[in-house]
Amino acid sequence: MRCSSEVIRTLALAAVLFPGASASALDEGRTQWKLANFTWVSRVPAEAGAVANGHPAQVSQAVLQKALGAVVAQVDGADTPLFEPKEAAALAKALEEALAAARPSEDLVLLSTQRRGGHFMDPALAVTARLFVKAGALNLIVHDARLDFMDRYSADRTLPTFAYGSRTAGTAVSLKAEGATNLRSDWLALPLAPVAPAATTLAPTPASALAPGSAASAPQATASAAAKPDQDFYDLQYQRLKALKRLRDENLISEVEYQEKRQAILKTL
Repeated sequence: MRCSSEVIRTLALAAVLFPGASASALDEGRTQWKLANFTWVSRVPAEAGAVANGHPAQVSQAVLQKALGAVVAQVDGADTPLFEPKEAAALAKALEEALAAARPSEDLVLLSTQRRGGHFMDPALAVTARLFVKAGALNLIVHDARLDFMDRYSADRTLPTFAYGSRTAGTAVSLKAEGATNLRSDWLALPLAPVAPAATTLAPTPASALAPGSAASAPQATASAAAKPDQDFYDLQYQRLKALKRLRDENLISEVEYQEKRQAILKTL
């Protein structure tokens, strides 16, 4: 299974580096990441009329885990993290692979069932959601923040028809996350890259205030230097370089193509 996931991820990167080169292989790729009996991430056709998504998308597990961990839902009148920390980590890994394999015409749907509250006697409650990447943001539409279905299932093995959220039909779920945009109460656009603060230029220093011997024509300092890429950015480039090398080693690209793409990635560092 792990080998299959690595192949899909490599093919997804090939699709980004060389559009159209491996579309048929991706079409036959994995469509579901099952983490437990009632916890999974699946690739599904996007809703009718939806604009094409930004897929395949290369987003690291760390970035996705941070995004999911920031989401807060109102549950029984109180603000509560939508996902438990370990839950967010496991889902982020599945989402990383699913987004790398997804096509522009596909969404991801998520069902995650956990005993929430920290005690083994707490009821298992589910989160259902639809996700997709667009304009550099992870769109998260939640249908159920806490779905209670396990008692019924345990009694007569009856499962509900899971609903995952929709662009066209909102629910009563109320979400928020720092730095995110609320497109609707149940729909967040979570940024996948840090937003750099605007640089503020200091007023020029009067010549009379210069220290003795200072050159009056010295460049003026700015309040903040250009924002440096964070660790997530470097992790992503590292993964891109590894996948690119694998493409060359497996003779999926030529040495010339490899060197050209490698130099392009290195210039971003």
